[in-house]
Amino acid sequence: MKISERDAAVLLTEDGREVLKHAAINVDESMFLAVRVEDSDDIGIWIRVSREDGDHLLLVLWEYVLSMDFPVGQPKTLGLR
Repeated sequence: MKISERDAAVLLTEDGREVLKHAAINVDESMFLAVRVEDSDDIGIWIRVSREDGDHLLLVLWEYVLSMDFPVGQPKTLGLR
């Protein structure tokens, strides 16, 4: 499954939540963190985060990801309407 360039909700381990807090990512008490996945590789997912000085890319290691939830988009219309 291609997960790049998609919005997702990521369920993190407790360690993952602590790491993101140290990286100045606002992690609330909910189970999922809403993210924009820019890319993924064997190491983890690259997510877009906004900070005061602009947008950044942050690598979240797979060891910190318990699951990912992707909203199902609208079906694409092909041809003429």
